[in-house]
Amino acid sequence: MVLAAACGGDEASIARAVEGSPSAEAVSFTWPPRVGEPYPDLRLVDQTGRTTSLASLKGRVLLIEMIGMTCPACQGFSGAKKLGTFGGIDSDGGLPSIDDLLVQYARGAALGDDLVLVQILLFNLKMGAPTAADARAWAAHFHRDAAERQYVLAGGPALHNQASFVMVPGFQLVDRRFVLRWDATGHTPRHNLYTELLPAIPAILQVQ
Repeated sequence: MVLAAACGGDEASIARAVEGSPSAEAVSFTWPPRVGEPYPDLRLVDQTGRTTSLASLKGRVLLIEMIGMTCPACQGFSGAKKLGTFGGIDSDGGLPSIDDLLVQYARGAALGDDLVLVQILLFNLKMGAPTAADARAWAAHFHRDAAERQYVLAGGPALHNQASFVMVPGFQLVDRRFVLRWDATGHTPRHNLYTELLPAIPAILQVQ
């Protein structure tokens, strides 16, 4: 199956990996996020070791990326073309980084104080639940700096489930009111990353 291949495993191995992990119903927030509704206030450890609350970023536009660390597309979007792959995983060598895609499809919008990148690690290199150490290593490799509003969050056991698996790879766009507006996650995304989500960013940034 394409999804399993993208994350470096088959369906049976994925099922074994997530068996016993908390389901969406077992946690205190709705998962997966729903377009048109407030984004779940995830409280996850970032690459600096601090707990980051997504709701604390309300007032900014959030570009949220779902990451499987074995996913070639995730490696590519993170910058493997320029910085090399992480953990010896093959990458989609021709896939531009999200930084370059913003220039091409979002009229030059750049990550920074108003447009915040949030990478959520959902599966580690062994398809387990990512830890703070995973977040720190991934951020260091791909030069993602929390001080520059580029967060790498360890999803941990709460997000280690099948609902998360089908969201990899891809991006979601959350407006300043903390509402999910565009969802280009998974292999059958609701919105197209290149023709819908990325082009929508400049207009959303203009709304105060």
